[in-house]
Amino acid sequence: MKRLVVIAEGETEESFVNDILRPYFNSLGIYNSIQCFKTKHSNGGLSKYSYIKQDIIQTIYETDVVVTTLLDFYRLPSDFPGYKENNALPHDCWVEIIESQMKEDIEHTQGRRFDNFIPYVQLHEFEALIFSSIAGIDALFERSEVEYRDFQAVIDNYPNPEDINNGPNSAPSVRLKKLIPGYDKVVYGFCIISEIGMETILSKCPRFNKWIEKNKRRSQ
Repeated sequence: MKRLVVIAEGETEESFVNDILRPYFNSLGIYNSIQCFKTKHSNGGLSKYSYIKQDIIQTIYETDVVVTTLLDFYRLPSDFPGYKENNALPHDCWVEIIESQMKEDIEHTQGRRFDNFIPYVQLHEFEALIFSSIAGIDALFERSEVEYRDFQAVIDNYPNPEDINNGPNSAPSVRLKKLIPGYDKVVYGFCIISEIGMETILSKCPRFNKWIEKNKRRSQ
């Protein structure tokens, strides 16, 4: 059985992998270990594609390993393969091309195929998963502590939370700061997602679900 290594962007994603994704995969009896580490040179976000590329290459040759990424499309550096030349496409198509060209770039650089590499960029942010359900808010906050009706309105308006766009005034993280006074991703993000649960998130977020299914298939 193989190992899974997730190269993530920040502390919240790292907590998600260690405390939610790992138990979920363990319950399915897949992967003999699941490790996560924050990409080097990440301080509140990526600054260059070359940094994540270096992390991938340093990991991809390990024995019996599947390597994947967990990165936000929102504020993704424009030097990522496929980023600049495809910005007129719908965002879901644009992100898929970036993922595909990341893999092509790694393989071209190393002169070989890597079937054990699963590039993944979350559309539009990891925090979109928080809008999968109001359950996380109900569990952690009094209704008076959040803009409850507005939060529920976002959920109602976006049956697929991954469609919440990445504008500077409308990205998931921006909305959360407006809806939850004092919102901090590290403090609240993982806890809210934990209360929502994997099954609900998988049912609401198709790209995220597709990524999970890819990781399941590569585990053997």
